[in-house]
Amino acid sequence: MQQKSAWLLSGILALFTLPPTAQADAIGDNNICYAQFATGNYGSAINYCSRAIESGELSEGDLVAALINRGVAYKSSGDLESAVADYTHALQLAPDDALLYQNCANALREMGDFDSALIDIEKSLELAPEVAGAWYVRGAIAEAQGDGQAARRFYMSALGLDPENKAYKAKLQSGEAP
Repeated sequence: MQQKSAWLLSGILALFTLPPTAQADAIGDNNICYAQFATGNYGSAINYCSRAIESGELSEGDLVAALINRGVAYKSSGDLESAVADYTHALQLAPDDALLYQNCANALREMGDFDSALIDIEKSLELAPEVAGAWYVRGAIAEAQGDGQAARRFYMSALGLDPENKAYKAKLQSGEAP
């Protein structure tokens, strides 16, 4: 009986002393990346996402999530080129993801690459025309190009799809929208 207890105890202790697998580390890093990104700690999010991505141990879906999270963190910290690179990489793996096209279009717009931004936002709208955020980004692109009339139409489309969105309302009511 004592021997059984010793084996059981040593087995339990072994579970706690075994090193975690690389994949568990990569998934853990990916989860921490998201938590850091969600709290606005973009530098830390970029570091954790990078570790997860560079591990080579993420499933395709987890890799796409890590690339999106790192892309958003890059964009939020002002590194638009790195954000676009991550979104582009993620789109190679998930070519039918409307939100990815929307995110990429928004970053390209901020970079002043309106032609590429238009291509991506049109693809986003083709895939998911019911997404208000895509219409809002389409409006921002039109506004940046100096087409106030079209911008207002697109902003109205966004508000029509999400009538409670305060940012959309504010854009149209504040006089900021053309």
